[in-house]
Amino acid sequence: MNKFYFTLPDVTQGIQLPLEMKWDFDGRNDSIEVYEDEVLETVIGVPTDYEILRFSHNEHLNSQLTDINYQFNFFSGNPITVTSSTISNWVNSYLVEGFSSDDLYYYRRPFTKSFFKLDFYDTPNTTTQTNYFTIIIPTQQGETMTASISPLSPFNNVKVKKPKFKLDYVGDKEGFFLYWLRKKDFLDISTFYISAKFFNANLGEFVRMMNRPQSSLPNKFIFNSDEYFYYKVELNYSGKTYQVTDYNNSRIGTTTPILWYEYINPPQ
Repeated sequence: MNKFYFTLPDVTQGIQLPLEMKWDFDGRNDSIEVYEDEVLETVIGVPTDYEILRFSHNEHLNSQLTDINYQFNFFSGNPITVTSSTISNWVNSYLVEGFSSDDLYYYRRPFTKSFFKLDFYDTPNTTTQTNYFTIIIPTQQGETMTASISPLSPFNNVKVKKPKFKLDYVGDKEGFFLYWLRKKDFLDISTFYISAKFFNANLGEFVRMMNRPQSSLPNKFIFNSDEYFYYKVELNYSGKTYQVTDYNNSRIGTTTPILWYEYINPPQ
């Protein structure tokens, strides 16, 4: 067998590869901070601005008046006669809603604990709508009417509250302002549909209101609720104001009040 002998040098051998290496540490800390922000955003999410903005009623056309006017009318007849009713059966008075003149004049608890509840929805469609906010109009506000609590003077001609409201910056102002999100990042909604109910603390129940009396409808109990139970409210972000329009898209709440009428359920 042939034997071959190789002499290996005792010097460490190496292979040189021509790779370009650059060591640039500038901005490394900035990159770490950016990465930390990205991780935190992934874990806890992006903060949302929930601050609210106050909207006031827009000025009347060609006027500097800013008041908003509501008028609520209650049904004065027997509920079973609503099919033969006329508009005169709806009266702007608490007296036809079961309150006495004494209740109104002495501000008894069943009256003062009653209130009007206005709900603001994103759509009038009851199957998909969401109620985003609510305002309350207390019965202690409002205009007055003459009533009698006794045949003896001076109690035979006293002033009591009625459900007609003129809300503004001064005077009766609860329910005048609307409060909604300051930014549209979370919810981009500036048009709402408003419905109304009256809580009768004397009976402990809510009374639903319509934008027209049932006497004006061909069928008193079968109709499109999207059209008859709501008014439209539009927010103006640039002016921080709002205004209300009716089913004909005409502005109301100014010299023409926002009219509400008690809804009567079908007789059982």
